[in-house]
Amino acid sequence: MDVALVAERWEENQEHLKQHLGESTSQLFGARWVLMPSAPYPRYNHVGCIRVGGDQVEAMIAAARAFFWEHGLPHVAFLITPATRPADLADRLLREGFRTETVPVMVWDGTPLPAPRSPDLRVVRMLPGQWELFWQVMRQVFFPGADGDYLAAGRKGVEVADALGARHYVAFLGQQPVGGGTLYPHARMGGIYNLCTLPAYQRRGVATAVIRTCIADALEMGCEHVALTPTAMGRRLYLRLGFRDAYVERYLFQRIGPLVPEAATGRG
Repeated sequence: MDVALVAERWEENQEHLKQHLGESTSQLFGARWVLMPSAPYPRYNHVGCIRVGGDQVEAMIAAARAFFWEHGLPHVAFLITPATRPADLADRLLREGFRTETVPVMVWDGTPLPAPRSPDLRVVRMLPGQWELFWQVMRQVFFPGADGDYLAAGRKGVEVADALGARHYVAFLGQQPVGGGTLYPHARMGGIYNLCTLPAYQRRGVATAVIRTCIADALEMGCEHVALTPTAMGRRLYLRLGFRDAYVERYLFQRIGPLVPEAATGRG
């Protein structure tokens, strides 16, 4: 596996999607500036796709501190992958006291997927613009009891992904919607997101059926890789289905506020 190539493609797939789901279109320094204030965590508010010269690093860090401070975020963060340049950026940030969150990336190795367990289990691709049923399934799994801005952001994410060309899928057992997932084909990478199964229907092959459909569609559309970031619960399943650890994303972050000069932010 060419890890650098996989990282390049997965990062572009993921960051392109995240940036459009968020509130920033900035590509200052040629990077992608991801901004989602409704989810104030490094994974959703950071600078990604970093490919800069060593002499640009300090200016980029200073600009990022000012950018996230202006938008009310408590931290500045940078996504580090095997494709990040300069290659020693993580070491520089760690020396400055940045902390680390990690997210594994898994890539499908071509292993044939098992046949459906039940003839009553089918996966349907939602037509463009017809994503509401998928959202209702996803909401029950990822947003139980949520309301307000957080819930609105989740729904907006499904709508925006659809407009970008993502494919949303709903799995049915008989006539009952029981799970789903999203495929985002971009940068020759099939990114699988939002895999979900209603609790009452877990361990019945629902996620496997959705993944099988996503992989088939990704290959049909010319994607050369299919990847995802696993949850702890889903990791064992993905290993059985032929997904292998490719690398670990690192989100290096540091609290800001006192570190940002007033002149740089316009405050005061």
